Amino acid sequence: MKTKLLTLSKSITGALSIGILATQMAWAAPAIPQAEFNQMVKEALVNNPEILKEAIIALQESEQNKVKEQQGKSLNDNYAALFNNKMDPWMGAENPELTIAYFTDFNCPYCKKIEPLLERLVEENPEIRIVYKLVPILGPSSKEATDLALTVWQNEPEKFAELHKKLMSRPSRLDSEAIAKVGKITDTEAWLDDTGKSVETTINTSIGTDARVWPEWHSCTCFCRPNCGWFSAL
Repeated sequence: MKTKLLTLSKSITGALSIGILATQMAWAAPAIPQAEFNQMVKEALVNNPEILKEAIIALQESEQNKVKEQQGKSLNDNYAALFNNKMDPWMGAENPELTIAYFTDFNCPYCKKIEPLLERLVEENPEIRIVYKLVPILGPSSKEATDLALTVWQNEPEKFAELHKKLMSRPSRLDSEAIAKVGKITDTEAWLDDTGKSVETTINTSIGTDARVWPEWHSCTCFCRPNCGWFSAL
């Protein structure tokens, strides 16, 4: 009996899951009665608890690899929507070596903190382009600010950078009064109540792309597209 247990223990040490583990044991000893087989499995696991640890680690790695594969497929499937939507605002290189699709909300406190870093990133790396995917998911004022920003980009793109920076520089949540004040300061107030259908389409495309590419974390995120053979992500 001890010999059988030793043999079985060695055969299951390299198993990647409990299912594979049991299959290997059944294959090694097909003539063993079910009750005896169950007892042998129990004893093997009790005497060698590291088997369970190895199986759990292997299962976790397998699940993580599946998620990465799915994300890679989603990135490829949504490539054009992520990086080549001409309706999305952008800053940086005209012909970039690396394009970063940046999902953001004007009321997101984390986005407000990362904005100066993105600006510095572009300044120090002139080969990079940041594409803004504006996703107003944090309330009505987010939608109001996004409507203004996208309308300005589509009609007076040269004013977008200053407008965007001032909207993001407000430490607290935006409201209609604050948005109107920024519009006046940046000479874009004429677009406050003049949102076109294309703006709504752009927003829906960004939100839909975010949900498809990153369904587990539908929020502010960065994705990168390299054009030069190297890849990095924020």
